[in-house]
Amino acid sequence: MTDVPLHFENFSRANGAQLGQQTINLIAGNQYLSNSRKTALKAEPGLLAHGASLTRQLERLVYEPFQASLKRGLIVKAPVKGPFLIVVDGLDECENKQGVVDFIDHMLDFFKKHPPIPLRFFIASRVEEYIRTRLENDGVLLGDLNSHSADEDIEIFLQASFQGAMANVRVIQEFVRAHGEWPTKSDMSKSISHIKGSFVLASTIFKFIFQPATEEDPSTPMGRLPLALEMNGLDGLYAQTLARS
Repeated sequence: MTDVPLHFENFSRANGAQLGQQTINLIAGNQYLSNSRKTALKAEPGLLAHGASLTRQLERLVYEPFQASLKRGLIVKAPVKGPFLIVVDGLDECENKQGVVDFIDHMLDFFKKHPPIPLRFFIASRVEEYIRTRLENDGVLLGDLNSHSADEDIEIFLQASFQGAMANVRVIQEFVRAHGEWPTKSDMSKSISHIKGSFVLASTIFKFIFQPATEEDPSTPMGRLPLALEMNGLDGLYAQTLARS
C-alpha cells in the first residue's frame, strides 16, 4: 500500500482560529479538493473566518470535497495508488486543547461512518492525557516510538551518505587504497551508538565530517570522524562548526 501525501501540516502553538484556518486552508488547497473547496466557500463564505467551527471546516472543506472527488473518479487518476495520507505533526503543541479534542472526535466519527474511504490521518504527538483518551479507539493504530530502535535506519542512512560522498573525495579514495576500508565496521558501530537514534544528530555529524577543508582547518574526513564522536551531541558539533566559520 502506497500513501500519497495530501499535505503536511504542523499544529504549532496556535489558537483555535489559527488551528482551523491555517490547517484547513492548506489541506483543502490540494489539487484534488480545490474545486469542491471553492464551491463550499461560495455557499458559506464565512468558513475561513475568525471563530469558524473547526469541525464544520473539516466537514465542508476536507471530508466532503474528498468524497466528491472520489465519486468523480479524480482520486483513481492519482499518479500513485493507495490511500491518501494527511500528516498532522505536533498536535500536542496546539494550545487550544478543546480544538484538538473536537478535531479528533470529529475525525473518528467520520471514519466510523465511512470506514472504506481511502483516506488516512497520521498524527505525530506526545501522548498527553486529553489526546490519549480520545485516540484509544478501535479505529486507531497507536505506535510508541520509544519502543522501536532507530539504529538500523541510522546505519542505512550513514552507509548511503558516506558512500555517496566518498565517490567525490579523492583524499578518501587514496586513504582507502593505502589503508583499507573506511569507515571501518568499528567506526560505524561507534557512530551509531553515539547518535542514539537521532537523525538530526546523524545528519549533523555527516555534514561536519565531510565539510570542505580550509586553511585554518585542513583536517580530512578521516580525522574529523573520531573528533565528532568525542563531541557532546549537537551543542558540541555546532560549537565546532561555528569555530571553523
